[in-house]
Amino acid sequence: MADDNRRILLIDDDPDFVGAIRVMLEANGFEVAVAYDGREGLEKVGPFNPDLIILDMMMPVMGGRETCRKLKTDPATKKIPVILLTAIADYVTSTTYTHRDVLDSDAEEYIPKPVQKDVLLKTIKNLL
Repeated sequence: MADDNRRILLIDDDPDFVGAIRVMLEANGFEVAVAYDGREGLEKVGPFNPDLIILDMMMPVMGGRETCRKLKTDPATKKIPVILLTAIADYVTSTTYTHRDVLDSDAEEYIPKPVQKDVLLKTIKNLL
């Protein structure tokens, strides 16, 4: 169980994935806010004040790499742990995103998709 209703901001453009992960997180005592792209996530981070951010790499409007960079260079958000979720591990030769992009993102952790819920929960608890 989470301590004191820890807050998690989930930023991912897949509504089905967001729904499933949100239910799992809330069942484990977390308060969850959702954004469907990086720009919306950046708008919600201040008012929601999350303890942790789960961020997808490939999204429309603003992707995870740029979103993470903005979070980590802003004094108000740079200390919030970020878990980067991505299917990039399967697309290492992609010209848009590479494995190096993931490693250079400044996120505290990286979990490839499809995400195993027990791995995600363990990673969250380790970072909090």
